[in-house]
Amino acid sequence: MKIGIVNYKLGNLGSVYSAFKFYNYDVNLINEIKDFKKNDLIVLAGVGNFKTAVSKLKELKFWDKLNEEIIICKKPVLGICLGMQLFAGVSYEEEKENGFGWIKGKVVKIEGVSLRVPHIGWDAVGPLDNQLFQGMRDNFFYFMHSYHFIPEDKNTIIATTKYGELEIVSVVRKDNITGVQFHPEKSQGDGLRFLKNFLMTIS
Repeated sequence: MKIGIVNYKLGNLGSVYSAFKFYNYDVNLINEIKDFKKNDLIVLAGVGNFKTAVSKLKELKFWDKLNEEIIICKKPVLGICLGMQLFAGVSYEEEKENGFGWIKGKVVKIEGVSLRVPHIGWDAVGPLDNQLFQGMRDNFFYFMHSYHFIPEDKNTIIATTKYGELEIVSVVRKDNITGVQFHPEKSQGDGLRFLKNFLMTIS
């Protein structure tokens, strides 16, 4: 299996690359349009601002190509953190901005009386579907975000995380589309195991 990580200049992709290489998978960066075709799995990672991410993807001509690869060609995709949020129909980060709309829903700011924002650190993830969480030691993963994704269809929610009084959607899945709010590449053993489990479900 060839794994392509979309390089749209947001976030350090080195740790994502290294996490997949841990299991000796064939991993490379997607730097231009022609690179999409040679990969079996697309990874859309990233940290930062939603609007900036949309602008970068469109500037690089990746936006329409991603829609083609994921929606028309049905190629599997894994979104990580900001990458998962881009699946949404709309984000309200600073100002309203449309996402891909692959999974209907919205991205909104983390809000709560006792909540620190951004949400940074290790938290337990409660799986609603154990397929992606087999063999985990603790189900603790590393988070770093100020906004969170609320899908319209609750059947797309695979796992959640309690953050104070708020329940954050930490994993979504719909057909060939999977997204995680946490950073598996920064989550040590459980993070690596999650990536392995994910790859086993699509191979």
